[in-house]
Amino acid sequence: MKLNCPLVNDLAVREKAVKALMCYNPLWLRIGLHILFGGDSLLLTTGDQDGQFLKEFIEKHLLTHIGIARKYALNKLVGGIYMPGYYEALGSVILKRFLLLAIALDRAKCESSLSIKHGIDSIDGGSPLLFTSDSTIKSSRQVIKGKCEISFISSEYLRLFYLFL
Repeated sequence: MKLNCPLVNDLAVREKAVKALMCYNPLWLRIGLHILFGGDSLLLTTGDQDGQFLKEFIEKHLLTHIGIARKYALNKLVGGIYMPGYYEALGSVILKRFLLLAIALDRAKCESSLSIKHGIDSIDGGSPLLFTSDSTIKSSRQVIKGKCEISFISSEYLRLFYLFL
Protein backbone atom coordinates (compact mmCIF):
# COMPACT_ATOMS: atom_id res chain seq x y z
CA MET A 1 0.00 0.00 0.00
CA LYS A 2 1.02 3.57 -0.47
CA LEU A 3 1.89 5.33 2.75
CA ASN A 4 -1.15 7.00 4.32
CA CYS A 5 -3.46 5.17 1.93
CA PRO A 6 -6.95 6.60 2.23
CA LEU A 7 -8.60 3.27 1.32
CA VAL A 8 -8.65 2.15 4.93
CA ASN A 9 -10.27 5.28 6.37
CA ASP A 10 -11.77 7.36 3.52
CA LEU A 11 -15.32 6.28 2.72
CA ALA A 12 -15.32 7.87 -0.76
CA VAL A 13 -12.21 5.95 -1.80
CA ARG A 14 -13.64 2.74 -0.34
CA GLU A 15 -16.83 3.27 -2.35
CA LYS A 16 -14.77 3.68 -5.55
CA ALA A 17 -12.91 0.46 -4.77
CA VAL A 18 -16.21 -1.39 -4.26
CA LYS A 19 -17.56 0.03 -7.55
CA ALA A 20 -14.41 -1.13 -9.35
CA LEU A 21 -14.85 -4.65 -7.97
CA MET A 22 -18.53 -4.62 -8.89
CA CYS A 23 -17.48 -4.27 -12.54
CA TYR A 24 -16.68 -7.98 -12.41
CA ASN A 25 -19.45 -10.28 -13.54
CA PRO A 26 -21.37 -11.30 -10.36
CA LEU A 27 -20.93 -14.98 -11.23
CA TRP A 28 -17.15 -14.64 -11.35
CA LEU A 29 -17.03 -12.28 -8.36
CA ARG A 30 -18.91 -14.83 -6.24
CA ILE A 31 -16.44 -17.52 -7.30
CA GLY A 32 -13.45 -15.29 -6.49
CA LEU A 33 -14.82 -14.35 -3.07
CA HIS A 34 -15.54 -18.02 -2.40
CA ILE A 35 -11.91 -18.83 -3.21
CA LEU A 36 -10.69 -16.16 -0.77
CA PHE A 37 -13.16 -16.57 2.08
CA GLY A 38 -14.87 -19.91 1.62
CA GLY A 39 -18.49 -20.19 2.61
CA ASP A 40 -21.15 -21.93 0.61
CA SER A 41 -23.52 -18.95 0.91
CA LEU A 42 -21.45 -17.16 -1.74
CA LEU A 43 -22.19 -19.84 -4.29
CA LEU A 44 -25.87 -20.23 -3.42
CA THR A 45 -26.97 -16.60 -3.79
CA THR A 46 -28.59 -15.57 -7.05
CA GLY A 47 -31.31 -13.27 -8.20
CA ASP A 48 -32.15 -9.59 -8.10
CA GLN A 49 -30.41 -8.90 -4.79
CA ASP A 50 -27.15 -10.54 -5.88
CA GLY A 51 -25.38 -7.22 -6.49
CA GLN A 52 -26.38 -5.82 -3.12
CA PHE A 53 -25.28 -9.01 -1.34
CA LEU A 54 -21.88 -8.94 -3.05
CA LYS A 55 -21.43 -5.24 -2.30
CA GLU A 56 -22.17 -5.77 1.40
CA PHE A 57 -19.92 -8.83 1.50
CA ILE A 58 -17.02 -6.87 0.00
CA GLU A 59 -17.50 -4.01 2.48
CA LYS A 60 -17.81 -6.29 5.53
CA HIS A 61 -15.24 -8.95 4.69
CA LEU A 62 -12.78 -7.82 2.02
CA LEU A 63 -12.20 -4.29 3.34
CA THR A 64 -12.13 -5.08 7.06
CA HIS A 65 -10.44 -7.55 9.37
CA ILE A 66 -11.89 -8.33 12.80
CA GLY A 67 -8.67 -9.83 14.14
CA ILE A 68 -6.65 -6.72 13.34
CA ALA A 69 -9.35 -4.49 14.79
CA ARG A 70 -9.28 -6.46 18.05
CA LYS A 71 -5.49 -6.51 18.19
CA TYR A 72 -5.14 -2.75 17.71
CA ALA A 73 -8.21 -1.67 19.70
CA LEU A 74 -7.30 1.03 22.19
CA ASN A 75 -10.37 0.38 24.29
CA LYS A 76 -12.27 -2.91 23.91
CA LEU A 77 -15.54 -1.25 24.93
CA VAL A 78 -15.34 1.68 22.48
CA GLY A 79 -15.10 0.78 18.81
CA GLY A 80 -13.30 2.81 16.17
CA ILE A 81 -10.35 3.97 18.30
CA TYR A 82 -7.15 2.15 17.41
CA MET A 83 -3.51 2.16 18.41
CA PRO A 84 -0.80 3.30 15.98
CA GLY A 85 -0.10 0.76 13.28
CA TYR A 86 -3.72 -0.27 12.76
CA TYR A 87 -4.17 1.42 9.40
CA GLU A 88 -0.89 0.03 8.04
CA ALA A 89 -1.78 -3.51 9.16
CA LEU A 90 -5.28 -3.27 7.72
CA GLY A 91 -3.94 -1.75 4.51
CA SER A 92 -1.56 -4.64 3.95
CA VAL A 93 -4.38 -7.18 4.47
CA ILE A 94 -6.67 -5.31 2.06
CA LEU A 95 -3.87 -5.13 -0.52
CA LYS A 96 -3.23 -8.86 -0.24
CA ARG A 97 -6.92 -9.71 -0.59
CA PHE A 98 -7.43 -7.29 -3.48
CA LEU A 99 -4.51 -8.72 -5.44
CA LEU A 100 -5.41 -12.34 -4.65
CA LEU A 101 -8.97 -11.73 -5.83
CA ALA A 102 -7.79 -10.25 -9.13
CA ILE A 103 -5.30 -13.08 -9.69
CA ALA A 104 -7.84 -15.75 -8.76
CA LEU A 105 -10.48 -14.32 -11.10
CA ASP A 106 -8.08 -13.98 -14.03
CA ARG A 107 -6.73 -17.50 -13.49
CA ALA A 108 -10.23 -18.98 -13.10
CA LYS A 109 -11.37 -17.29 -16.31
CA CYS A 110 -8.35 -18.63 -18.18
CA GLU A 111 -8.93 -22.14 -16.85
CA SER A 112 -12.66 -22.34 -17.63
CA SER A 113 -13.35 -25.40 -19.70
CA LEU A 114 -16.98 -25.29 -20.76
CA SER A 115 -17.67 -26.71 -24.16
CA ILE A 116 -18.31 -24.23 -26.94
CA LYS A 117 -21.94 -25.31 -27.40
CA HIS A 118 -22.80 -24.19 -23.83
CA GLY A 119 -21.30 -20.72 -24.00
CA ILE A 120 -22.04 -17.23 -25.17
CA ASP A 121 -18.77 -16.81 -27.02
CA SER A 122 -16.60 -19.31 -28.82
CA ILE A 123 -13.30 -17.72 -27.84
CA ASP A 124 -12.59 -19.47 -24.54
CA GLY A 125 -14.98 -22.37 -24.52
CA GLY A 126 -18.12 -20.43 -23.77
CA SER A 127 -17.64 -19.26 -20.20
CA PRO A 128 -19.34 -16.01 -19.14
CA LEU A 129 -17.50 -12.73 -19.57
CA LEU A 130 -15.23 -11.76 -16.68
CA PHE A 131 -16.62 -8.21 -16.57
CA THR A 132 -20.14 -6.94 -17.05
CA SER A 133 -20.83 -5.72 -20.55
CA ASP A 134 -21.80 -2.22 -19.41
CA SER A 135 -18.74 -1.54 -17.23
CA THR A 136 -15.95 0.78 -18.34
CA ILE A 137 -13.36 -1.53 -16.79
CA LYS A 138 -12.52 -4.53 -18.95
CA SER A 139 -9.44 -6.05 -17.28
CA SER A 140 -8.11 -6.82 -13.83
CA ARG A 141 -5.11 -4.68 -14.67
CA GLN A 142 -7.43 -1.67 -14.96
CA VAL A 143 -9.04 -2.51 -11.60
CA ILE A 144 -5.67 -2.76 -9.85
CA LYS A 145 -3.96 0.13 -11.61
CA GLY A 146 -6.70 2.50 -10.59
CA LYS A 147 -8.72 3.38 -13.67
CA CYS A 148 -11.49 4.35 -11.24
CA GLU A 149 -9.22 6.82 -9.42
CA ILE A 150 -8.27 4.37 -6.67
CA SER A 151 -4.54 4.25 -7.16
CA PHE A 152 -3.65 2.90 -3.73
CA ILE A 153 -0.88 0.49 -4.66
CA SER A 154 2.71 1.66 -4.87
CA SER A 155 4.43 1.36 -8.25
CA GLU A 156 6.93 -1.28 -7.04
CA TYR A 157 4.11 -3.67 -6.12
CA LEU A 158 2.32 -2.97 -9.40
CA ARG A 159 5.39 -4.09 -11.34
CA LEU A 160 5.50 -7.36 -9.39
CA PHE A 161 1.76 -7.88 -9.77
CA TYR A 162 1.86 -7.45 -13.55
CA LEU A 163 4.27 -10.37 -13.74
CA PHE A 164 1.43 -12.61 -12.54
CA LEU A 165 -1.27 -11.22 -14.86
